[in-house]
Amino acid sequence: MILSKLQNSPAKMVPVAMMLLTVGLMFLVIGIVWPKLSFPVAHFGLDLNDFVRGMTFGIATALEIGGVVLAMTAAAARTKKL
Repeated sequence: MILSKLQNSPAKMVPVAMMLLTVGLMFLVIGIVWPKLSFPVAHFGLDLNDFVRGMTFGIATALEIGGVVLAMTAAAARTKKL
């Protein structure tokens, strides 16, 4: 719903795209350092720790792709207006 309203205003797409990229990078950092910081959940076992790490990598990838797509759409809409 929110992203469909962004199609009408490319100027508002850029901050949303940068926010998605930033949040995606934060998830990526969490996924990278997860094995070093997962000692509080060590009683869950290795399978759950690997699942959480993989899930954070997946969320990070999805957010990064979404941010890049929004940024490219905003750039294409700006060049069409010129």
